[in-house]
Amino acid sequence: MKKVSFLLATLLIGGMMLTGCKKPEPTPEPEPTPTKHTVVYSINNTYLDMVMSPCFKVNVTYTDANGQSITENNATLPWTKSIEVTLPFHAKMEGAYTFNEADLPDYVYFGKCIGIGLDNPWEDAASMGGLSKQKFLEYLADHPEHLQFTKEKDF
Repeated sequence: MKKVSFLLATLLIGGMMLTGCKKPEPTPEPEPTPTKHTVVYSINNTYLDMVMSPCFKVNVTYTDANGQSITENNATLPWTKSIEVTLPFHAKMEGAYTFNEADLPDYVYFGKCIGIGLDNPWEDAASMGGLSKQKFLEYLADHPEHLQFTKEKDF
């Protein structure tokens, strides 16, 4: 009987020792600190030495820091918007150039010079050149999409 009691006591004490010990909890890795940067949207009115005719304005819609679309109408050129964002971030701007035909000069300089970047936007320039007012209006009659633009970039 002493052997059975001793065996039961040993098993009971051993069981309490095994269940009484807690394994240490692993230390969770800290969350990475969000990376903040400034995204700059830009619509310029110059390329090299050419300056766009001052009659042009722009209606632009861009993505703000919260991912919402913000629209500005009849903005004068050059136009720039800087926002502080948390990366990763999908930046987008789209819109159209506008003008009043009566304000067009006899010789029109027009082109697209738009960009999105961190701190300083990298710009895409296209079709910066001059045409007579009549030729410009004829060109737009055949290519109205030339006044529109879209640019997107992931950071």
